[in-house]
Amino acid sequence: MGYLDDYYSVSGSRREDLLKAVTLTLLIAVIAGGILYFFFKNYFEERRVSSFLMALQEGDHAEAYQFWGCSVEEPCRNYNYENFLQDWGSSSQFGQVERFRLGRSAEVGTGVIVEVYINGTLHPELWVEKGSKVVGFSPYKFRKSPFSP
Repeated sequence: MGYLDDYYSVSGSRREDLLKAVTLTLLIAVIAGGILYFFFKNYFEERRVSSFLMALQEGDHAEAYQFWGCSVEEPCRNYNYENFLQDWGSSSQFGQVERFRLGRSAEVGTGVIVEVYINGTLHPELWVEKGSKVVGFSPYKFRKSPFSP
């Protein structure tokens, strides 16, 4: 038996402790990753809706219209700027956007549904296409929870 044989050998209990530590670390990393994914998977789509509503809040309707993939110079075929102002202008049913907050969000197919509260009132859900980040009215609705008011 040589001088350094005991120095480099790992005893059975030390090996078990190392294996337990590595396993626990991996388990914690997987759980933390899952939690982060659950809370942030729609982050960019939610930020897109938030930017759209901030443009409305600032009264910049032309910029807000661009979030719908349209512009004042080149309006959308089925949703021109006048229709947009009827839906989102200061004289719309929503009124001037003074404050807003985002509610739930859910990924469905190629997009994300985002719940929107404007001036304290729940309004129609918005849809953000994942690829192009174009905002629009959602073709889907959230199911009403039996616990919601």
